Amino acid sequence: MTNSVFPRQVRLLTAGDYRRVFSRADSKAQTSEILILARRNELGYSRLGLVVAKKHAKRAVDRNEIKRIVRESFRHHQSELENFDCVVLSRSGAKDLDKVQLRNMVDQLWTRLRRKRHGSRAPQKRKTA
Repeated sequence: MTNSVFPRQVRLLTAGDYRRVFSRADSKAQTSEILILARRNELGYSRLGLVVAKKHAKRAVDRNEIKRIVRESFRHHQSELENFDCVVLSRSGAKDLDKVQLRNMVDQLWTRLRRKRHGSRAPQKRKTA
């Protein structure tokens, strides 16, 4: 059974929460429109943070729609994600997708992330020229 609410305890609320995920994400799943960064936490449940920039979705109604769809998808997949702090970032094409396309894309990203939960690839060294 899925939880139909989005209480404070399952949200990333502080800048420190976001910084912790951005600084050292354990896993990521991405498309050209959406990026999900995730890092394990010690809480025993998943939390979600959203970053939908004005640069990519100028109108507030577009930003809010993206956030609503991502939150709804997260609620349905939250129990499968175990104990991750997840930050979802929108990219430039996200506002151009219709609701069904966006929802299907985010659902697929949660599935990819869930598959990676037992560890991620070792970071690759960047070549310097």
